[in-house]
Amino acid sequence: MPETGEQVLRTTVDVGREVFADRLSAAFALGSLAHGGFAPLVSDIDIALVVTSGSEAEIERVRREAIARAGTPLAERLSIFWTDWDGVRRGPGPTGRLPAVDRLDLLDHGRLLHGVDERAGAVRPDHGTLVVNAAEFACWWFDDARLALLRRPGHLLGGGPRPVTKAALFPMRFLYTLATGRIGLNGDAAARYAEHGRHPELADAAMRWREYGLDATAGEVLGRCLVGVHEEFFATYDEALTAAGQHALAQRLRERAAGLNP
Repeated sequence: MPETGEQVLRTTVDVGREVFADRLSAAFALGSLAHGGFAPLVSDIDIALVVTSGSEAEIERVRREAIARAGTPLAERLSIFWTDWDGVRRGPGPTGRLPAVDRLDLLDHGRLLHGVDERAGAVRPDHGTLVVNAAEFACWWFDDARLALLRRPGHLLGGGPRPVTKAALFPMRFLYTLATGRIGLNGDAAARYAEHGRHPELADAAMRWREYGLDATAGEVLGRCLVGVHEEFFATYDEALTAAGQHALAQRLRERAAGLNP
């Protein structure tokens, strides 16, 4: 079903051109539709719009209308990143949405869908920025409800393969970025974790579930491994942040980690 994902991308570009007109400088496919590994059961549809000016309301309008026009359930997974060319090259300012790891994805793997490619000369986000960005995202992402789901895999399973594989692979992807300074593509991150991590069976299982759906072993594997891989993520990032002098952020991360075993 990658062709359906491509349809959603094309529709989003069409709507973006209507909403922004000549303010839409370029559009890029990101994620698995740019660098490969698209899995129809679970993958998001990620796109970056480069605009000379824009607002969150306009981006939400593009997303809403693109979903309606695409007419496929897959469109509900549409995620729109946005900034101007200076944000692409150096990192977004006070407006826009392009976290460091997604900017790295755009620079390394972004596939031009519209406009002129002006990425030349861009400054790549450095390792420290990627680590801080990932930790800040984790502090926001792991609210009490999500931490509770990690402790109760039976409830997580009820949502199907998408939330299960996201929960399993999220920490592995950020551990990969911490170790390599590169974006954690699912396959690369799972392979590295299977070699170096404490719960390799979860890496192998999660990649299998992405392609073929959940199987009878899912509950047992999640019960053995899911909290542990997140404990590993929190502890490893805590150590890296502390070594970098990011003590306040490390403390925030420890407070979130405490919710794994309340």
